[in-house]
Amino acid sequence: MTILRSQRGAIGTVGDVLILLLVLITIGVWWITQRNKPRAIPPPVPAAPVASAPLPIVTPSQTAPAPSLVAPPPSLPGGQLRPFTPGSLPGSQYAAAIETIHTLIEQGRDGDAEARLAALPREALNDEQIRQAAAVLWNNLGIIRQQSRGASAAVPAFKAAVALAPRDQTPRLNLTHAYVETKDPALTRDFLEETIQLAPNDPVAHVALADLLYAKDDLAGALLHLEQGRQRTPSGSPQRPYLDLVAARVSRAEQAEQKFSARESSHFLVKFNGNEDYDTWTKVLDILEDAYRDIGQKFNYFPGKPITVVLHTKNAFQTATGSPAWADGLYDGVLGRIQVPTQGALTDQAWLARVLRHEFVHALLHQRVEGGRVPQWLNEGLAMQLAGDNSWPDLDRVMKGDVALIPLGHLEGGWTGFPQNVATVAYLEGNSATAYLIERYGMGKVQDIIETLASHQPIAVAIKDRLLISYDEFQQRWSENINEKIRAGRS
Repeated sequence: MTILRSQRGAIGTVGDVLILLLVLITIGVWWITQRNKPRAIPPPVPAAPVASAPLPIVTPSQTAPAPSLVAPPPSLPGGQLRPFTPGSLPGSQYAAAIETIHTLIEQGRDGDAEARLAALPREALNDEQIRQAAAVLWNNLGIIRQQSRGASAAVPAFKAAVALAPRDQTPRLNLTHAYVETKDPALTRDFLEETIQLAPNDPVAHVALADLLYAKDDLAGALLHLEQGRQRTPSGSPQRPYLDLVAARVSRAEQAEQKFSARESSHFLVKFNGNEDYDTWTKVLDILEDAYRDIGQKFNYFPGKPITVVLHTKNAFQTATGSPAWADGLYDGVLGRIQVPTQGALTDQAWLARVLRHEFVHALLHQRVEGGRVPQWLNEGLAMQLAGDNSWPDLDRVMKGDVALIPLGHLEGGWTGFPQNVATVAYLEGNSATAYLIERYGMGKVQDIIETLASHQPIAVAIKDRLLISYDEFQQRWSENINEKIRAGRS
């Protein structure tokens, strides 16, 4: 029997990269603890155990798992209201107008309130008391807009409040948090630095700035503000463990990559040890650009953000990534980067292409379903199918006799805790189920399923909506297909 050997590290989707964390800072994420509850691992019941063959080396998806941020985050809470006291503007000719606007906001008549706020004459706003009162009302108008229509609807009101009261922390933080939630391009480094200067104890602004700096590959700057955000997040909060994890990984990457050179293309930033890996960098970029075109066409999706690829020497790879000694590469969903050991890569370019293509699929899916979740069996299956990796045999060639499969529902989350023999079956099943999905329904339907997952729907809903059969029926058809192949092979 063919000896099975994995040619890549297996990577689980941790949730989103730092941007999801920015949202989580301000919300109670009860679902993190729900997702972290231990899952029972159903034992596979093949007629001929996979353990009878030499087992492949399976790389855990995370050596120190993060909270599994696999569900879309709920909306941010309504923000912070500013107090307004009726009767606080005695003697002003505009007091009645301000009082009326306050009443309209209290009644939820935001359209009327906005019209009256916008109609306040310039001379009214020259009065310090009226200007401050108008800023309070613009802020509170933004709050009710955010509560009823979402953060994007609140942004203009918060901006108006900030323009009238630029030193008031409350509207500034409300605007910052709304920018974070909507990923507004106005969330610039200058804007965040001004926010931090005004409100230095707000963790969201620090982590948002860390995200911007990390995107520019300023690891030292990102780590500085991650630490600031982490220290300003209570140790008992549900967000703190994830912040600790991200800060630790960025710190490890910063230490490992201090002397690395970097080269950019349109779609990738490749970092490498300039003294050892220059020739490999050139080949890696060719492989990646080919994968970008080929695999992007298959998904009808091309990543909108450049993907960072870090090339390590073989000896440095394990220390820099925290991966086991047998890992051949990984996509780190926390840091959002592909990491590969390159020693000897030019002597085995087929191996290098498989590893890079496999991890590129993970990176593409991570961007495509941002905030959603691709079940692990499909995530790994698509990476194996589209990497051109033939090192894994078909499931029907490994099993003998009718096969009792692990239900795919048990293979949706991370596989880190699986025993090696169960993990082996998980890989074989992911590859087999995905191959059946592509062969039976075509890549067009796979694209449709991924699109549904990106809208934060579970896989059962995606299959029902796109294949017009239930998740259970899909699994039954796939199981029957495998057993038919096994019976055909014995005849």
